[in-house]
Amino acid sequence: MQQKEIEETQEEVKTIKAITPKEIKKIVKPQFEANPELFYPTKVFDKFGFTRCKCPKCGAYFWRHTDKKVTCGDSNCEGKYSFIGVGTGKGAKGHKISYADAWNGFKKSLTSSRVPCTAIDRYPVVARWRNDVDYVAAGIYCFQPFCVTGEMDPPANPLICPQFCVRFNDLDNIGLTGRHYSGFIMLGIQTFNYPDKYVFFKEECVEFNYRWLTEELEINPDDITFIEDVWAGGGNLGPSVEYFVNGLEVGNMVFMQYKYFHDGSYEELPIKIIDTGIGLERIPWLINGSPTSYHDVFAGAFAFLSQKLEVQYSNEVWKAFGPYSCLLNVDEIENVDKTWEYISSQIGYDVQTIKKEIEQLKDMYIILDHTRTVMMVVTDGSLPSNVGGGSNIRNIIRRVFAVLKKNNWWDKLGMDGLLQLFQEHKNDLAKLYGQFGEYKSFNMIIKQEYERWAKTDDDKKIKLEKLLKQKNNQLSIDDWIFAMSTHGIPADTISQISKLPIPGNLYAELADRAARITKAPEAILYNTVHLPETVNMYYQTPKDGKFNAKIVTIFQNVQQQNAYNIVILNQSAFYPFGGGQDYDQGWLTIEGQRYFVNSVQKVGKVVLHILDKALLNTVDSYVDKEVLAEIDLDRRSILRNHHTATHIVFAACRTILGPHVWQNGAHKSVNNAHLDITHFAPLSKEQEQKIENEVNKIILSARQINKGFMNKADAEKEYGFRLYQGGIVPGNQLRVVNIEGIDVEACCGTHCDSTSEVGWVRILKTQKLQDGVVRLYYVAGVKTIQVLNSEGEMINQLVKLWSISKNQLVEEGTKIFQEKKHYEAAYNNIKAELIKSQMKYIIDGPNLKTVIQSNESNPTAYFSEIGKYIQLLKDFKKGVVFVADTFLYGAFGDPTFNLEELCKQIQEEKTQMNINKLNKISVKDGKKTIQINDVLTFSVFGKFNKNKALNYLKDQQFALF
Repeated sequence: MQQKEIEETQEEVKTIKAITPKEIKKIVKPQFEANPELFYPTKVFDKFGFTRCKCPKCGAYFWRHTDKKVTCGDSNCEGKYSFIGVGTGKGAKGHKISYADAWNGFKKSLTSSRVPCTAIDRYPVVARWRNDVDYVAAGIYCFQPFCVTGEMDPPANPLICPQFCVRFNDLDNIGLTGRHYSGFIMLGIQTFNYPDKYVFFKEECVEFNYRWLTEELEINPDDITFIEDVWAGGGNLGPSVEYFVNGLEVGNMVFMQYKYFHDGSYEELPIKIIDTGIGLERIPWLINGSPTSYHDVFAGAFAFLSQKLEVQYSNEVWKAFGPYSCLLNVDEIENVDKTWEYISSQIGYDVQTIKKEIEQLKDMYIILDHTRTVMMVVTDGSLPSNVGGGSNIRNIIRRVFAVLKKNNWWDKLGMDGLLQLFQEHKNDLAKLYGQFGEYKSFNMIIKQEYERWAKTDDDKKIKLEKLLKQKNNQLSIDDWIFAMSTHGIPADTISQISKLPIPGNLYAELADRAARITKAPEAILYNTVHLPETVNMYYQTPKDGKFNAKIVTIFQNVQQQNAYNIVILNQSAFYPFGGGQDYDQGWLTIEGQRYFVNSVQKVGKVVLHILDKALLNTVDSYVDKEVLAEIDLDRRSILRNHHTATHIVFAACRTILGPHVWQNGAHKSVNNAHLDITHFAPLSKEQEQKIENEVNKIILSARQINKGFMNKADAEKEYGFRLYQGGIVPGNQLRVVNIEGIDVEACCGTHCDSTSEVGWVRILKTQKLQDGVVRLYYVAGVKTIQVLNSEGEMINQLVKLWSISKNQLVEEGTKIFQEKKHYEAAYNNIKAELIKSQMKYIIDGPNLKTVIQSNESNPTAYFSEIGKYIQLLKDFKKGVVFVADTFLYGAFGDPTFNLEELCKQIQEEKTQMNINKLNKISVKDGKKTIQINDVLTFSVFGKFNKNKALNYLKDQQFALF
């Protein structure tokens, strides 16, 4: 196998700019407000004695139970939370509830409502079933897009779910407002109303939520307000009703009626959906009246961390400050200092006292929140990285490290304490989700993240310093985002190096920009919606090489000068490109003429057979004609082996590396196959060998491979979301490929019947594609034999060349390379002595500027040696330029030499030159490193005229050495 045959490209996903949810809400809100009876559940409000009015503070329309409620009930309009210190509902009567109690009470109420809801288990927070988002940010994400479009049935209808969600746009509010989190549990009520099946909608939804509030939580109706609003997200849109209690937003009932597009247009959904989201963290806080929600949520973790860090705080200050913490939402206040002064005037403590008392506890809340989010996301299968959703995870775990360092807490907590904190979070959440399974690579991931954070990458530091110099040490929000997204520098590192504070709106701006980018829809070149579905034969008869079919129609090939060479058959055993697997090839015999099938694609439900040449006769004459089809079975066998091997390689990677490994892409061709996996470091040769050994062990075990279609809900229930290694699968049916006891995936490709059919697998090489993604290249079956034969031939040639036996190869090769290194070292010493002599002549000689013709093929020797003489060049105000065939290298004691003019004079037409220039360099002085400023060193690579360079320099009074 030649190295050049290995495909090393990484597919680029096209994106387009999309309208944000905020923008679409602004467009439709006036229409909704003007027609409340059309868009909002006004009848149920009337039924329970609520009346509609307009908030004098914010202008929103809301519904109240008593005239005493002057504002809409939002804390921004109320001015504070009125439940802290006194509780609400049953809590005001002395009956406090826990985090788990809040969920259990909600479940009890909703499962016994007039239309009972079914409680389901949470989905993973890593949204493997979707290709448009990385993580679940709301409960409805679990059912988009296919349940929303009707392509798939929901697991229950109606349903409730305690879904863990993550959002990264409010990081600056965490620990301060008492209610913000990066990771939280959303109590969801989801209902799907189909054209032929009504479940319940707006009126009933309000009724069931109201019943839970007033009966289960025993909240006084006078304390409740309902606010009319608009919700948009995940491509869906509709009116919504938020409800508030004593200044706190408790829940939001969204009535999805529309689908909106990236350009701002929208259309009616045939399926009407309810998506109610309630922040579970807020319920015990509201009922118990604690100073912040964090006290009730992080019970065991809070106790553990506060004991380890020995944090002292005043309950009295927090109780006084708590009601007004709602005013410190950094996204909504214009003047932070004035807000602090207002809070100070209301509670009787000066600003500095308040800040001092809350600062350390706020930082502790940040640690608690961020570590819980990291624990959930990583154990659900994501990794910290510099790209995609993983960059958010890296941001928050590094923020934890920075907070620990700032407060001198690392010595108190340490890595062992940090890892125990993650376990405390698991213990707290076990009361809701059950016990968490062992995740053997988790500790390794956290330790590596800490090690990477502890030593700032020198290259990134240089890039940031360069940016700071360009911007006069003042960074705009665009500069922060550029440094984070392009150079992969975390915000805390930028702040540490630049001494600049992190902008208050940084994370909100990052989230907003991410919302504006969406994957562009694939271009559809051929319209097949009017054609009957092509009957699929490749699953039923995978080893048959021939079949008969009839021509349905012929398409013009828009990519090949409109040639009539695309044939659609009524049935086909040709496998079209899909699941990362290349297509079958073969032949079609049409009216005695044999055509080569060059590629096979599937558009919608129709298979397109693309021929190597155009058909001879008019298109209409071929319709309904019989066709003899032949498949290249050798090609199919190779592709089948490579595809099956991919499943086995993936399973072996999870066994050897850990459960954090997920598929991130794959391709199976006739030359080789590759698999991209999530992993936090490049693979060592030892790991490669272990994976290969595990793969071949599985192959030799002759495991049965079962393939068949299953109901999607049943498959997910039995196997979980590890099914979706290859991405999303629409519809209610999944084709499940089960390698008994080894791997189970939803997959549309071709596979062997037993692992023993795959033949031996050989890993060719591995490489790190990007941060958190590693690619493995490998071959299977006959392709492995070819690779082994090629390697054997190479060994035989070396044996013959060196006149030795095979068992002497390593010894002889080691001897040759040691001799090579010895002679290279001697040669480098000679070059160093030559440069030393040249530089002595230049420094001691009469000429200020010297040009030397060089026979070197690269400037490595000059990079290594000239730095020793740069201070002398500066002292004597001298300079030298080495001119070789492919490069220039120069060193000057002052930075005034006109390098740009030199390059302009010697550059060949229509060519580019690579120019590297430094005005300060670091050199070794014994054990110390010193920096020499106001000098010039440069290297120039590219196509240039050597004679022009020499002549130009001589014209500039350079003496020729």
